[in-house]
Amino acid sequence: MNLLSKLGLIVSTSLTLIACGGSSGSGGSSEVSIPFAAKANNTDINCNAQLTGLGTDGSSGTIRGFALYIHDVVLINSDGSEMPLTLDDNDWQSSSVALLDYQDKLDNCASDTDKPTNKVVLGSVAGGLNNVDRIRFTVGVPGDLNHQDLTAATSPLNRTDMHWSWQSGYKHLRMDFAPDGGVMKPDNTSTTTWNIHLGSTGCVGNPQNDEAVSCSAINRPTIEIDVSDIENQTIVIDYGKLVENNALMTDQGGAPGCMSGSTDLDCTDIFDSLGMGLGENDEPTDGQTVFSAQSL
Repeated sequence: MNLLSKLGLIVSTSLTLIACGGSSGSGGSSEVSIPFAAKANNTDINCNAQLTGLGTDGSSGTIRGFALYIHDVVLINSDGSEMPLTLDDNDWQSSSVALLDYQDKLDNCASDTDKPTNKVVLGSVAGGLNNVDRIRFTVGVPGDLNHQDLTAATSPLNRTDMHWSWQSGYKHLRMDFAPDGGVMKPDNTSTTTWNIHLGSTGCVGNPQNDEAVSCSAINRPTIEIDVSDIENQTIVIDYGKLVENNALMTDQGGAPGCMSGSTDLDCTDIFDSLGMGLGENDEPTDGQTVFSAQSL
């Protein structure tokens, strides 16, 4: 089956399970495909999509990049028991990290050449799925992989556009938006894009010298979503919700948009939307508004 041909959580259980699904205690394993749809309000996100009504200034425009890493995916049963998802290894998943990517053209969407995208996470869990009512995952690259040598990393952790300097590691999430008319900066100059680059900050230690790296703000939000019908729902990432309290045609200072700086005024509402405290070394699970499970 073409896993991208249908949005919905497609499940094929092993032969040791009852054909219509088994409880988490019935033994065996379940192969799972979790689709993630990226939208801006009700518009599917891709390079050609004209996005409208975004932010406090009702901005319109197009994306230049839209991708994020996730890890530690867990399915949670109604009795509270947890089933961690073991990710398959492929070009989009390795070392228990998956990359979701919605930029379908090269060169920051400026090219006419198609680029592969990925909108699904594949793996397996130990147990059946008929009692699952929640999904939890963490956005970003885990700490033990976040400061590795990019040139030696395997796909999808070898993406240069998703990497910062050695000490800052990877961009856990990158969403670049080009509003029609550009972005006005405080010095009355303009730039073309309003960017969101979520990554760890306040990092010390140089891995090039075999030093351990620690970061005062890891900036990896943990997301937990209620699921009512796992076979007929998809996880939606809503950029409209992420930026609903920001003016995208105006930058308040620092890097254009939010680059995870602890004093960047444009980051406060972005972090709130992700259920995070700006500059805090926390991974909260409550309060986020960006991710939801929606019926087909």
